[in-house]
Amino acid sequence: MAISEDMDKRNVYSTVPLPTDREAKRMQGRIQEIIIAFAVMTLPLLIFSGILLGLVFHYRIKQNDFTSNDLAFDSDQDDSSVYFVRISATTLTTVASWSSTIAPILVGFGCALVSYPVAKGLLTASENHEVAQLPTPFQLSLIVRMISSGSFSALWSWFMYSYGWRGKREHQVRAIKSLTTVLSLGILLSTLVIVTDTWLHFTTKTVNFIQPDVNPDASGLGFGVYQNCTNVDSSLLSCNLNNPASGDVLLHPDPMRVLSNISDTMTIPIFSVGQDQYAYVANPEISRLSLLDYTVSTYAIHSQCSPITSQCMNSNDVSGVRTTFSCPFAFQGAVNTAVGASNSVTMAYFTDSTGFDNNTDETLIGNPYYYSAVILANMRNARPIALQNDPEVLSGGHGGATIVALGCTSTVYDVEYSSINGTIKSWKSSNSNRSTTLIVQGTQRHTGVGDPNLIQAASVAGLGNSAQDIADQFALAYSQTALAVASGAFEPRTALASQSYSSRYAQYSWNSVDDQDEGTTTPYELCDTKLAVSPIDQIQPACDFDSILDHR
Repeated sequence: MAISEDMDKRNVYSTVPLPTDREAKRMQGRIQEIIIAFAVMTLPLLIFSGILLGLVFHYRIKQNDFTSNDLAFDSDQDDSSVYFVRISATTLTTVASWSSTIAPILVGFGCALVSYPVAKGLLTASENHEVAQLPTPFQLSLIVRMISSGSFSALWSWFMYSYGWRGKREHQVRAIKSLTTVLSLGILLSTLVIVTDTWLHFTTKTVNFIQPDVNPDASGLGFGVYQNCTNVDSSLLSCNLNNPASGDVLLHPDPMRVLSNISDTMTIPIFSVGQDQYAYVANPEISRLSLLDYTVSTYAIHSQCSPITSQCMNSNDVSGVRTTFSCPFAFQGAVNTAVGASNSVTMAYFTDSTGFDNNTDETLIGNPYYYSAVILANMRNARPIALQNDPEVLSGGHGGATIVALGCTSTVYDVEYSSINGTIKSWKSSNSNRSTTLIVQGTQRHTGVGDPNLIQAASVAGLGNSAQDIADQFALAYSQTALAVASGAFEPRTALASQSYSSRYAQYSWNSVDDQDEGTTTPYELCDTKLAVSPIDQIQPACDFDSILDHR
C-alpha cells in the first residue's frame, strides 16, 4: 500500500480514474432529460400566459365611435392604458393565478438544466487537475442542495456562507457561482410572477361599461311644424284652428292632452340656461328615451314679465265690486272683485314694444312679441304679509284680493339640443320665423284654451313674496301654456343624430395603478371597478345603476 511519504510531492494525484485514449471524454445519454426539464420549465408559463392573453384579447371590448360629437360623453372607456374585457371574474382570476402557482416550482427545473454544464465543468477540471476550479466539501454540499431543491432556503445557505462565514472561506469556484446566479434569477422571476398576479388582482376592478350603438329607430324624437303651418296668417285657420259660429276652436284635442300633461306624444318641460328658463316641446316616452342619446330640433319659448301696476292703477281705482285700470298704452279695463267673483287673468297683445296697437289680427307681429296681463288672485285668501307693502301690488276694496299688472315679452326659438342620458348637454337656439311666432302667440290668443292654467298659475304666483316673484312665475306658466296650446301645429320629426347604448357590468378591468387619480371620481368608479363585462340582466349590480348614469 502506497503511503504519502512515497509519493512525489511535486505531483498532484486524483482519485478520479484517468480516461484512456480510447474512452470518450464527454457525458452521454442525458439529452432526453434536458429536453424534458426545459419543456417543463418553459411550456406551462407560456401556455398559461397565452391563455390569459388570449382571453383578454378575445373578450376585449372597445368603445364604439359616437354617432355625433355632440353625443360624446366623458369617460375613461377609451383610455388606451385600460383593457375592458367581457369575461367572468372567477375565470380571469383563476387563469391569472395558475402562473403564480407553478412559477416557484419551475425554479428547480432551471437548476436541473444548469447542473449539466456545472457537472461537465467539474469533470473537466478534475481531469485536467485544475484544483482551483474544484469546490471544497462544503461548497459541494451547497451545490448538491441547490440542484436537488432549487429553493430559497438553499440560496439562503449560500448567502450565509458567502457573507456570514466567520472562519476562513475558500474562493468560490465557477460552478457554485453559475448555480447561484441561475437560482437567484429563477427565484427573482418567480417572485415577479407572484407580484404581477397580486398587482393584477388589486388593479382589476368591476365597472359599468356604457357602449354607444347606432339607434335603428330615430323617429319621433324631434319636432317641426306641419306643412300647412309653414306659411300662415294671423287667423291660423289653415293650420290648427277652426272658426265655427261659436268662435275659434282647436282642430284637434291633442293640445289639451299636452296642456294637461297626459299626452303620449308631447310634453312641455323646462330647461334653464343661467337665469333664463325655456319651455320647449319634447318627447315624453321616458322608457324609450332612457337608453337613447340624441340630437333633435324643436321649438322653445322664453318669457319675461315685469310689474307695471303703478303705471296702470292706484288705490283710488279700487272699489268694492271692481278695480279699473288704464295703462299708458292700449290696455284698459276693469277686473271684477264683487261677491262671487273668482280669480282671473285679463290679457292684451300688442303689435310692437310700444304697446300703442293691440290689434294683432290686422298687423303681423314680430319675434319677440309683447303683451300685458292684469292678475286677480287670492279672491278667497288673505293677501300674503310680504305683499301688503309692495307698491306694485293692490288689494281689493273689500280685502281678500291681490291685484298685479304685468308687462311681458316672449321670444319663440328654433332649438337644436343634445340629450345625453336624459340630460341636455348642448342647447343651440335662434329666433323662429314669423309663422311659428304667429302659431305660438295666436293659438292661445284666439281660443283662450289655456286660460284656466294661467289663472291657476296666477293664483299660485299670488302667494309669492313680491310683485316680481309673481311676474316670474306667471311668465314661466305662460311659456308652457302657450306652447302646449299651439302644439297641434307640431309634428314629430326624426332625430338629427341618435345613438342607443347598452349597459353592462364589467367584471374586471386592467389598469396601471399610476392611472388611478386619488380624490377624483368618474361615473365608472362609483362601483369601485375598472374592466370586463357581462350583460346587465345576468349580473347583480354592485351599486345603483341610475346613480352611475346620473354622473355620466
